[in-house]
Amino acid sequence: MDIQSTLFASFLLAATIVCITPGPDMLYVMSFGVSQGRTGGVAAAAGVAGGMLVHAVLSSLGVALLISQYPWLMMIFKGVGICYLIYLGVSILRDKSDLSVDADRSKSSYARIAYKAMIVNLTNPKVIVFYVAFLPQFTGGSGWPVPLQMLTLGAVFVTIGFAADAAVGLASGALAERFAQSRTFTRRVNVSCGIVMFVLAAILLLDI
Repeated sequence: MDIQSTLFASFLLAATIVCITPGPDMLYVMSFGVSQGRTGGVAAAAGVAGGMLVHAVLSSLGVALLISQYPWLMMIFKGVGICYLIYLGVSILRDKSDLSVDADRSKSSYARIAYKAMIVNLTNPKVIVFYVAFLPQFTGGSGWPVPLQMLTLGAVFVTIGFAADAAVGLASGALAERFAQSRTFTRRVNVSCGIVMFVLAAILLLDI
């Protein structure tokens, strides 16, 4: 194999552990699953996966390493991410509509959910650092060029991550849809999801 079998097996194990461990992305997907139903949760998972794929491409090209070496660029990414999460939190808290489930939403709505999730993932500097530090450990010195190996590993990681996040989105969405007719539940969901966005923003802020 171009990517050594032992390295690839180790990568699969490490990637699976990382992807199933609860973190900000999973919490974000869960919030959309609860507030927008199962398809909304999967849409958010797809958006996160899209952001991860962009990070994988940038890492394979060396762009992510360049960004990580300049603290002021990382600060810009972090600032944008914090502001965007706060904006999402305020928007959700101000939403007085009923809980939306699959049948009530259009494809364009799900596209917007995916877009928001991708932006949140792209503006998280921790993801940039993760890719720079994580993927090179599992590349070999022979066979495919290292950038191609990193891109392949990144694609596999994205696939595993999407599967884990989509499962969370489906589970949280299914639970929420059982209570979709309760206005009290709906309002509590909006407040909780808004708070989640503020918590994620605070996590980024504390890392500055």
